[in-house]
Amino acid sequence: MHRRDGDVGATTGFLPVQDPTHPHDDPRGAECNPVSVNLSTVDVSGPIQRGGRTSCAAPAGAPFGPFRLRHEKPFSRTFANESGTAFLKEYRGITPSLRQEREVIAMTRAGGLGVGVPQVLGAGATDSTVWTVFRHLPGHAGTVETRDGLRTFVQQVIELGRRIHVAPPGTQPGAGWNRSADDAPTHRDLLMCQFSAHARAQPWWDDLHAILGSLALGPVVYLHGDLKAEHFISSGDHVSVVDWEACARGPVACDHADALFHTLRDLLYRAGSRRIQHDQLERLQAPGPVMAWRLLLWLDRRPAPGLGAASRRSLHQLMAEPKPTDVSRIAAHAITEAFELGVPR
Repeated sequence: MHRRDGDVGATTGFLPVQDPTHPHDDPRGAECNPVSVNLSTVDVSGPIQRGGRTSCAAPAGAPFGPFRLRHEKPFSRTFANESGTAFLKEYRGITPSLRQEREVIAMTRAGGLGVGVPQVLGAGATDSTVWTVFRHLPGHAGTVETRDGLRTFVQQVIELGRRIHVAPPGTQPGAGWNRSADDAPTHRDLLMCQFSAHARAQPWWDDLHAILGSLALGPVVYLHGDLKAEHFISSGDHVSVVDWEACARGPVACDHADALFHTLRDLLYRAGSRRIQHDQLERLQAPGPVMAWRLLLWLDRRPAPGLGAASRRSLHQLMAEPKPTDVSRIAAHAITEAFELGVPR
């Protein structure tokens, strides 16, 4: 993708949102109060069973339903309507309402920054579910399993960063793109507070805490928070980005380490994908200590052996490694070790 100053979207591959949900919002830092934004253009009932398949049925007269289950993850389910014009995302598990609000706010601001995102058609909640309805995005999801696919994904991550990695004035690191009472005073505090209590007893804890505190990680910027190839939807020359519920404010290095981690894990966990193009991945410029943090965060959220699969030798190599290519290679070795010890993807 090529970029010319003043030409937003057409030359970069990112299609700007044509009709932002709240266009008065300043995407570079103004607060957005989700309570004041009327998003409830659709109402849906709870899931029901039809013909052995789960559906979400819109009430009579609603223009988008009924919906049928398409994908299920630990913390969300995605439904598509029968006409293929809309999909519904149901937030489950941890703080569903808060994740819903964060996603809608981030998508609105990202659209204002020239990023293609799904149009929000409605959002709301019932006693049993929290949901958002989006307009269907035509196109195909990205992949890292081919040389061209990996090259495209890395370029898309870099191009997305040029748009969203802006520093909102007067803000601190934290979850979501709005300031809150739970914001962290430093990048290190933001990263370390995401670990479980069990992680604090690990032998690497003090080492990681110290090196993250000494690392110059740059300004606080907007982050996507969950960069995977399948979250980039391409249609012709245009690219849209989905799944913003893990958005945050923090150092650019978090998004780069996240993209690198997901690429390595997905390739290494799929049969026949052991040859990694580290020369492409080094373009992400993920610092070793932040990559160590991202690897440990993954292991901390996995069942046994979980953190027990973390090789102290690999962790210390990552924490001390200044070269991006070697960061990628060491991280790949550490993920392979976890795979061989039975850590689930």
